[in-house]
Amino acid sequence: MAKSKPRALRLQVQGMSCIGCEQRIGTALRRLDGVVEASADHLTGEVRVRFDPTGTDRGALVERIVLAGYTVEADNATDTNIDTDNDSVPVERGDR
Repeated sequence: MAKSKPRALRLQVQGMSCIGCEQRIGTALRRLDGVVEASADHLTGEVRVRFDPTGTDRGALVERIVLAGYTVEADNATDTNIDTDNDSVPVERGDR
């Protein structure tokens, strides 16, 4: 089975007010199969996730954030492929 390219997703999330919120979201997302990395920033409201699309998808990620008690803003996600030879590729925001 061929290994798929990781995806990067950036979401705007409402309701984060502290570092504890960041940790709660990050931990909840990292518990999903397929999630490689997850981080949240309560100051900007941004959540960044790197994941294997054969293990999970955007819907599951959003559902996990909502179950943790937060609101994901609609139509603001940026989803990009990541070159596995360069793990430091930034996630770029784009209109969707």
